[in-house]
Amino acid sequence: MNNLPIIGITMGEASGIGPEVLVKMLNDISGKNVCRPLAIGDARVLELACRKFDVPLKFRAISHPKEADWGSEEINLIDLQDVPLEKLEAGKHNAVTGRAMLNYTDKLIEFYKDESIHGGVGGPHSKKAADLAGYNFLGYPYYIADMIGEPDPFMMLVANKTRVVNTTLHVSLRKALDMITKDLVFKAIKAGAEAMALFGVDKPHIAVSGLNPHSGEEGMFGTEEEEHIIPAIEAARELGLNIDGPVPADSLFYQCTTNPRYDAYVAMYHDQGHIPVKVDSFMDASAVAIGIPYIFATVDHGCAPDIAWQGKANHGVLRTTVELISQMAKNKYNL
Repeated sequence: MNNLPIIGITMGEASGIGPEVLVKMLNDISGKNVCRPLAIGDARVLELACRKFDVPLKFRAISHPKEADWGSEEINLIDLQDVPLEKLEAGKHNAVTGRAMLNYTDKLIEFYKDESIHGGVGGPHSKKAADLAGYNFLGYPYYIADMIGEPDPFMMLVANKTRVVNTTLHVSLRKALDMITKDLVFKAIKAGAEAMALFGVDKPHIAVSGLNPHSGEEGMFGTEEEEHIIPAIEAARELGLNIDGPVPADSLFYQCTTNPRYDAYVAMYHDQGHIPVKVDSFMDASAVAIGIPYIFATVDHGCAPDIAWQGKANHGVLRTTVELISQMAKNKYNL
């Protein structure tokens, strides 16, 4: 047990499916040598979820990973006691649950900094709950990067062997187009290449998508490829990286499963990268933060308020994400 990575796993937004999928997942991996799981949340909420969904878990409340008893059958829990049950209403976000969601993330960051965990997984989040709590929350990768002063975070969507880096993410399409520059595309390529070592790929072959139809058709349908994307690819090649592109996105992402030739892909905007992954692997993808010094991912689904606290939530994606982060941590720390 002691040679397994310590993975902090947050409860996410409490009024959604986060508590349900967390307790189900923890019960599912119990005794299976996936990792040493460290739950971060509110004991009252998680114990309520265990009772409601008939999950036979017991928690051991601690304040720091160094207090954990990894030989116990109880789940070590950082209990922040920040969601009073009277403030918990199924499917109804509020400022209390939004603030708590980010309190758990702040704890992860604290434990990353003092090197008491090897990796982290964020539970299903709600941008609306964070907004109600007064946060400008655009997603976990950006929040963590902002809190630690890292200027260039990116998100890599991972489903099996398909790995897609998003050059831009949670912005309007109009703004995403304005954001595409040689510098940003180069940083996305470089971050993706560096992250591949954590997947056990030392010399990745990476494809970069175009932005416009037919990758601009030599400037006929747009000049972003010639002005920004091609120069970024050339700069990446100067580092010795094996890069193809720009490849028209409709042709490129068709190959993800029909003829997989690449270790990773770089998409220009959110839907360009998400649609092909979700068509093939809906409810089976993880969102990995790259461009930051920590190993972190979250599930690629929301907190599902429409089915919250009804016993209908599937914890499979959370388990897959925990397994993924555990393997990445093993690769990084030679565990």
